[in-house]
Amino acid sequence: MASRLVYFTPKGPLCFIDYLTVSDGRAVLEQIKKAFTGPRLPKLYEFRLFEKLKNGLVRVDDFVLPKFDLKTITIFLDSLDCRTHQFA
Repeated sequence: MASRLVYFTPKGPLCFIDYLTVSDGRAVLEQIKKAFTGPRLPKLYEFRLFEKLKNGLVRVDDFVLPKFDLKTITIFLDSLDCRTHQFA
């Protein structure tokens, strides 16, 4: 794993998907950003992209949402079908 995309809810982290490269994780996060068209505040749900380094994970990028959004979750989960990931 070179990157990890984590989905956070108001109660904390819910799930994550590991990718072989940072660019793979960033591509999924960019698709999520383009798909969401709602208002940006307040920030209740979040996707955070982390890069795996020798000593742990470092946050690279994030995207916050004011509500649960089925379209963004679908993009996130559909990325499991990508051949360039590792299952979490």
